[in-house]
Formats: sequence, structure tokens, C-alpha cells
Amino acid sequence: METAGRLREGLPSLFLVWAMLLVASIAVLQADLVDGMYVLPIVATLALVAGWLLAKSVFSDRTAHIFALIYGLFFIFFLVGSTLPYDGPWRERIIDLLGRQVEWLQKAIGGGTSRDGIIFVIQTTSLFWLLGYLAGWYTFRRAHVWRVVIPMGIVLLSVVYYYNGPRPLLIYLAVYTLLALLFIAVTHLTAEQAEWRRAAVRYDRGIQFDFMRAGLLAALLALVMAWSLPGLQASASISEAMAGSGGPWRTFQDTWTRLFSSLRSYGAGTSDPYQDTLVLGGPRTVGNTLVMDVHVDKELPYGVYWQAIAYDTYINGGWKAAESEVDELIHYPDDGPLNVPFSMSRTVITQTVTNYLPNSSFLYAAPEVVNSDRQMLLDATFDPQGQTLITALRSRFILRQGDQYQVSSRVSVADATSLQQDTTDYPQWIRDRYLQLPDTITPQTVALAEDLTAGLTNPYDKAIAVRDYLRTNIDYNDQIDAPPDASEPVDYILFDLKEAYCTYYASAMAVMLRSQGIPARLISGYALGEYDEPTQSYRVRAVNSHTWVEVYFPTYGWIHFEPTQAIPVAERPSSGAGNLSSAVNEADAPAPESLLPPEDLNNFESADGLLGDLQNNQADQGTLGGISPWQIIAGVLLLGVAGGVVFAGANYNRRVEADVDRSYGRLGDWARWLGIPWRTTQTPYEQADSLVTVVPEGQQPVRNLTRQYVLQRFSPTKTTEDDFDSLQEWKQLRPLLIKRSLANFLDRSRKSK
Repeated sequence: METAGRLREGLPSLFLVWAMLLVASIAVLQADLVDGMYVLPIVATLALVAGWLLAKSVFSDRTAHIFALIYGLFFIFFLVGSTLPYDGPWRERIIDLLGRQVEWLQKAIGGGTSRDGIIFVIQTTSLFWLLGYLAGWYTFRRAHVWRVVIPMGIVLLSVVYYYNGPRPLLIYLAVYTLLALLFIAVTHLTAEQAEWRRAAVRYDRGIQFDFMRAGLLAALLALVMAWSLPGLQASASISEAMAGSGGPWRTFQDTWTRLFSSLRSYGAGTSDPYQDTLVLGGPRTVGNTLVMDVHVDKELPYGVYWQAIAYDTYINGGWKAAESEVDELIHYPDDGPLNVPFSMSRTVITQTVTNYLPNSSFLYAAPEVVNSDRQMLLDATFDPQGQTLITALRSRFILRQGDQYQVSSRVSVADATSLQQDTTDYPQWIRDRYLQLPDTITPQTVALAEDLTAGLTNPYDKAIAVRDYLRTNIDYNDQIDAPPDASEPVDYILFDLKEAYCTYYASAMAVMLRSQGIPARLISGYALGEYDEPTQSYRVRAVNSHTWVEVYFPTYGWIHFEPTQAIPVAERPSSGAGNLSSAVNEADAPAPESLLPPEDLNNFESADGLLGDLQNNQADQGTLGGISPWQIIAGVLLLGVAGGVVFAGANYNRRVEADVDRSYGRLGDWARWLGIPWRTTQTPYEQADSLVTVVPEGQQPVRNLTRQYVLQRFSPTKTTEDDFDSLQEWKQLRPLLIKRSLANFLDRSRKSK
């Protein structure tokens, strides 16, 4: 009977702990990071039961922990072993799991990349066994409520913060917060009830409902306050503050993605301004939102911008990017350089990019990227030789404000003479893909291209002729209306409107060059931005977003051209860089003779309508369902601090007021606070009378407390009356003392005036 009674004790706390564990484990399961996570709720429940039973047992702490370790190893190997993708003897399964763990440890120490999803299942299952067992232990053997609430909360908050998929995991955090505060209230009340029973203190048996109601209201209040907190805007100062402790944190992030690279990533909820289609539309509005800082290790050659995405198909008045031939092509840092087509006359530029967008996936960099310290998702196709043709590069894991990444790019330093002398023997796949034009291109557009390039003998000079015509004859205007429905957009701006912004300029140049058999494509991204010479970095804002043209040269690859009138052009040197040695021995590549002046690159326009609302909606885009991660963290911290202060204060106050000696001492504290003499030469009853003269309404509780103090201190039995409850006396007296204190304060304030 005694054992059954001990097991029934604290069942409300047990239920709440179990609910908290289920919420945390189901949230991780719903994140769908890797297959096999369905074992988490099971192992969490088993661990809690083990912790509860061992905490109630007669075993010593050490013995109980040894049993918990044995139980944990058994259930972890059994549950995780059942997820292995093959049937075999359990001995082989256990050896397989141990071997995977050893291999993972070797990669963790040696700097390798682990792509084994089972490892994450093993370690997460072990974590939830530990959480469940310690939750039971610290609830029923060693009462440490925060050791139960905080570890589970940290795990859940981490999952919610870094998850970018479609499922509303924020709901789990809200439910956990409510359960946690209820658990704190119930645990505190359970401890108080046990003490009251030991002290034979009478109390209302319905107090548990009042505590749970108060805890629920406090939790709801904290959530509302967290909801109303303003989000942190993207700013350089915030990022720099984060960077102060960002070294170790960045190292941890990099190590995490290296050791758990098999986890699924999600691209939902990003603030990326560029999509797979680019429409030639009407006016657009841009802000001055800070996008990124780019630190470079050397001066940039002419014609270098920060590329996001390449468009190769022109149809229906807009551009489309090539569809990736592989659903999820991942490139890991230790895979080495990307297998991209070789081009001569290029030098390696290393860029360190600090991202200021709330949730960004694009890896912005100078073309052509060959490597990064981030795991990259490649939007790519392949040429006949199997080499990778990059459309866009994205981080496998969403970039947040203040995140940094490093990219190496092979940037062209080809001179004009080399480009003029290059062959026009284009591969067939280049012709098929980059000479494509729809039937809607008008004859007068083709005729204009023919007139502009007549008499010119090479693609480079033809590209310069088309570029210069557009810059001279088409006025820049970023507020033009969309072309009429019946018109072809390029024809409309060339012959009717004669006004354009970057998307139209680039489209017109690419279309005219394609009509003359010259492969061309559009690139969207950002122009250089504002250069800061002391730090060798470029500050890039939304206003720097841009679209430009690249022309293909068989020997030198894709070469940048700038047709937009509003942007200055730096001409390539006539000679000096176009040789094979500069491509092979890039460390010795000659510096370009002319560089794009950074001081002229502060006022660029944006791609068509893609960044119109970025500045105003930036905070909303960087939140989880409308709440920023900072609001969540602030709310949880506020909840924890408020709960700790309230319950610590309440606990201390009840302990004082439940003790007769300390209660009488508190009467003396109140008397001195009210300015009443409380002399040691007075008897307890005389001291009580001096307090009653100032607070006459409290005569009865003051005299009752004093009488019990006298009985306990001076009676032969040294005990109080059996039916006396000092807490009830203080419940009546406390409001009267507070009221008198406020009245005294107001009187002193009036007299001081």
C-alpha cells in the first residue's frame, strides 16, 4: 500500500512532463529532418517512465543512474536498429550501428563530412532518452524544476528557429510554453502542500485549481507580450554585434552542417528577390534595404557583379531559367572545385559575404563560382562532356541575418583584343540553347541588329555596337508602363517607347545578338555597391539590384556586357591579359589595366518589380509565421524570468509567514517601515499595541500572531494552538499594511511639495 501511494503521488506533474516531452519530440518528428525519427516519442515516453520509477525506488542515485544507462542502451539500439533499411540478425545490426558511430567520430575529429542519416537518429534518440530520464528524476527524486523545463525548451526552440519548412512548428513552442508554466505552478504547489502537511498547516484543497488557472493566465500573458515585441531589422550594427561572438558560433554551425549533412533542408519562407522567371513588366519601386557586405581579397576586374541567377530562354515577353536536371544536386565543401567548363584568362577572387536578409537562399558571388565553404544546392544542367552548367547557387541551409559564407570565383580578365580574335566555332549545345528566339521577334528588331553589326567581323565588336546603341538611343526610365498586350516588349521599347530600365536594356541586347548568331543570356543579381577601401568590402543594398548581359566566347567563356544607360561602363584594355598562362597560373595573372571605378557604382536600379516590397516587409519575411526568432527567444526568457521571480518570491513569502517566529519578526519589519517605534524593552503585547495604534483595522490578526508567538516562546509546551493558521492571518493583515504604507507615502509626497 505504501508503494502504491508513493507512485500515485505527483501524477499531475507526471502527466505534464510527459506532455512536454511529447510536444518536443513530435515537433522534431514533424520537422522531417531525416527518416526514422518516429522513434522519438516512444523513447521519450519510455525514458520518462524509467526516470519516474527509479526516482520513486529505494535505489541510491548511482545505482539508479546505472540502471537508466542500461535501459537506455537497450531501447536505443532496439528502436534505432529497427529503422535500418535491411533485415538481419540483431548482432549484425548492433555492430552496424556501432561502426557507423565510430566512423562518424573519426570524421568529426578528422574534419570529414558525414552523410549518414542514421547517425542523427541515434544521437537524437539518445538525447531524448536523457531528457526523459532526467525529467522524471528531477521531478520525483531531486526537485529541480528548471532542469526539467530548460533543456527540453532549448531543444524545441532550436528546431523551431532553424526549421524553414511548411509545417507550423511555432504552435508546438506555444503549447510547450503553456505546459511548462503549468508544470512549474503544479510542482511548486506540490512541494508547498507537502511542507504544509508536515507542519500540520490547514489549507484549501481547491488551491490546485487556482494555481493552474493563474499559471495558464501568466503563460498566455507572456506569449502575448512576446508576440507584440518588435522584430529586429537587418542592420550592419546588429550583424557586427553578432559577429563579436560569431567566431565560435560560426564554427559550430559549420561543424554541425559538416557532421549532419544528410539532414533535409527547406527553401520555404525565404526573402529571395529573384525567381526562375523574369517578366518584362511595368514600373517598379525599390528601397535602400541593406542586402550584404562583400569583402574581397584583391581588386575586382572590370565588369564584375554579384550574380544570383542566369536566364537562357526568352518566351512570351519574359525570361526563364533552365530547369535543373537533378532534383537535389548538393555540392559539399570537401568535394573540391565544381566541375565547370574551363575558360582561359581568369583569376581567382575570394569573397567573404555577410548576409543581412532575414531568410536568404542565394549564394551571391562573382561569376564563375568554383567553390564555397557552404554546402551548395546547384540549379544546374550538364554539357555533353558532363561538366556542370550553373544556373543558380543556393545555400543548402537558409542564410539568416549576420550569417557569413566564403566563395571562390574565377573572374574573367580577358582583354578586348583576345575577345576580338576568338573563334566563332560554337558547340552545338550552345547554339541550341543560347540562340533560341520565339517567333514573336519582329522583323524590324532583326533588321536593326543587322544594321548595327554590318561591316563588323567578330562577335565582340558586334556586342559593343549593340550595347552602345542602346546606351545612346534608349533613355533610362524605371517608371515605364508595361508594354501593350499586342506588342512584343523588345520591339516596343526599341521603336515606340524608346525608354527602358535594366531588364529591358539587357533583353534588347540579348535578343538582337541572338538574331545575329551570337550566343547571349541574361543574368540577374546585384551591381557592386558602395566600396569601402579600408576594409576592401562592398556594401550592397536593394537599390543595387540589376540585370545585365553575358555573351559566350568559346575560349573565354561567358563575358559581361553592360547595356543600361544609367550605369557607367569600364572598357576592357585592348591587350595584356588574354593568354593561356593567365588561366593556368592564376597566381601570376597580370592585373587588369583598368578597373571599374567603385565611386561610380552607388546608384543602380533594380530588376523588374522583384524588390518592390522587400524593405517594408523585411521584418515579416524574416519571422516564423509572423513572429521573429528574437520575439520567440525574448518571450521564453521573459516567461522564465517572470515565472522564477514570482514563484521564488511566493515561496519565500509563504515560508516566512507560515513560521510563527518569523511572522512576528515581520510584524517588526512592517512597524519600522511605517515609522513606529519597536523597542526591545517592550513586551510583545506592547509592541503589538504600538502597531495597532497606526493600523487599527488589523488589530485582530496582529494580536493573534503576537499571542501565538508568546505561546511558542514562553509557554511550557513551546507550541502554538492546533487550529491556528498564520497564513490566514497574513491574508487579512497584508492588504491593510500595504494600504497604510501607500497612505504614508502620499502624505510625505504632499508635505514635500
